[in-house]
Amino acid sequence: MVKKETSISLCYGGILADDQGLGKTVSAISLILTERPPVPQSSTKNEPCEAVTLDEDDDCIGPHSEKLMRTCSSQVTSNTVKQENPIVAVKARPAAGTLVVCPTSVLRQWAGELKNKVTSKANLSFLIYHGSNRTKDPNELTKYDVVLTTYSIVSMEVPKQSNPDSDGEEKGKPDPYGAPVSSSGSKKRKASSSKKTKNKSVAESCLPEKPLAKVAWFRVILDEAQSIKNYRTQVARACWGLRAKRRWCLSGTPIQNAVEDLYSYFRFLRYNPYAVYKQFCTLIKIPISRNPNNGYKKLQAVLKPVMLRRTKATMLDGEPIISLPPKTVSLKTVDFTSEERGFYNTLEVESREQFKEYAAAGTVKQNYVNILLMLLRLRQACDHPHLVRGYDSCSSWMSSLEMVKKLPMERQHKLLICLQSCSAFCALCNDAPEDPVVTLCGHVFCNQCILEQLTGDDSVCPVSNCRVRLNTSSLFSRGTLECSLSKLASDFKSDDTCMEMIHAEKRPGMDSSYASSKLRAALDILLSLPKIDPTIDSKCSIGIESEKFDGKGISEQTDTKLTEKAIVFSQWTRMLDLLEVHLKASHVTYRRLDGTMSVAARDKAVNDFNMVPEVSILQFLANEIHNMLSGI
Repeated sequence: MVKKETSISLCYGGILADDQGLGKTVSAISLILTERPPVPQSSTKNEPCEAVTLDEDDDCIGPHSEKLMRTCSSQVTSNTVKQENPIVAVKARPAAGTLVVCPTSVLRQWAGELKNKVTSKANLSFLIYHGSNRTKDPNELTKYDVVLTTYSIVSMEVPKQSNPDSDGEEKGKPDPYGAPVSSSGSKKRKASSSKKTKNKSVAESCLPEKPLAKVAWFRVILDEAQSIKNYRTQVARACWGLRAKRRWCLSGTPIQNAVEDLYSYFRFLRYNPYAVYKQFCTLIKIPISRNPNNGYKKLQAVLKPVMLRRTKATMLDGEPIISLPPKTVSLKTVDFTSEERGFYNTLEVESREQFKEYAAAGTVKQNYVNILLMLLRLRQACDHPHLVRGYDSCSSWMSSLEMVKKLPMERQHKLLICLQSCSAFCALCNDAPEDPVVTLCGHVFCNQCILEQLTGDDSVCPVSNCRVRLNTSSLFSRGTLECSLSKLASDFKSDDTCMEMIHAEKRPGMDSSYASSKLRAALDILLSLPKIDPTIDSKCSIGIESEKFDGKGISEQTDTKLTEKAIVFSQWTRMLDLLEVHLKASHVTYRRLDGTMSVAARDKAVNDFNMVPEVSILQFLANEIHNMLSGI
């Protein structure tokens, strides 16, 4: 890392992409201690001011711009600036140390690592720049060797650089990382469409700078740098605008979605020519799409000068660099109940129907977000029907169930037999039905096949000589029929689990009488863990409600050592709410960790988990969770 910072290369810094748990944070701290900023000379009245190009990030364009910087600096004397150049102005920026930008969830961990790993002899000071009471004086930031802050603070305080997709970069704006200047004819054609973009960029550039943007950093480190992988986001554009001489991206997963994720890193690092979006596409993105083998070989060559990566399989002196106990992965398949299957099938049927409508209208691309939302609802339905609260298909599922309940019981049995029959074939494709449904007229179809028919104007049964009109409410899955025929469904209006599955407007603290199949499977595993001593103080028993508990007395109760602990990941906070209800009912000690909690509450939850509880419930956030686990 020192070599990449100090040698004359394509950029000062790089990407540290070590595997999870291999010490990216400690490596960064070592670099901070080894390569400290030069001690500033005593300031005098004749001290040269910094030449700042107002329209671009001038003081850190990269090694290839040194000649330009020297030329620009020669125009500035100690007290005067040539007025002939309207772009250059004098603006003294105090020099600061290292800025570490990280997700909120690991802010306290960085502080803990600096406190515990660095000795007092190193004389390394640090400041947590976060919260409403943070300093407003940029000179205060220069008093510390390390300043810790979050991506959200950077996004609020640092002016955003222009988006590579915007037309503003293509109109001669002096942004070295935008698209090249277009012809005058192209300018005229784009003038109208780019007017709003230009006005927005001008407005952003005129905003008063806040402390983070008023200092010249010696080094900026982006921890969990995948947070800026989308170059269109405000946080990415703000990070690009940070002024620094040296830059690092720390990420165990630098590419999460596509190779395009790397562009934002390259732009932050000032890694030319790939920091220019059009050049990135021409030299990397397009070659990979045309010839993946050759394209990825070229990408490896591009990454080699700027990336450092070790994996757990990396060898040192013939031995792995880290020795870990073997990992056992057990995949558990959970079957839907009949009610859950009916609920899911209905969501799927309607999603397919909606997609067919988009396809028929030729608007699939325009409804990309809606399609992703439909897939999201299907994923949520696999966890618990409550997660799909408020989704339109819920009412449709209920209308289908209400319709089938109006049929005589004997008729419902016959329809169910039609679906269960081994001789049932789809009346359209004449094949074994996939996700079969049966109509009011007793014909069995694949979901896909019948939905293609129902998207037309004439929504009638496609079977010859059968002209029964159909809609999604008159398509019955096996789960719908079984739910209707069950004893529970017969008492539908008084005490109904199906209704609860659809309309569970759950409020925090309210018990839910329904546990989904996946929830029950998770509880079976969690309840099999060894229990702690029941005499432990009830103040540290359950949930984040015990935040007033200061941890005293824990050491007296830890004689009973737990051999097993569990961490439950979920992508949805509401799934954690549902699991909480059953953990409380089962008297399982746990702590919760999610994005709604304050930094102090998160830190306390991790500390408590290390000392007392059997189970910690965490909301799974891929871009910030694994660093917290290194402290567990």
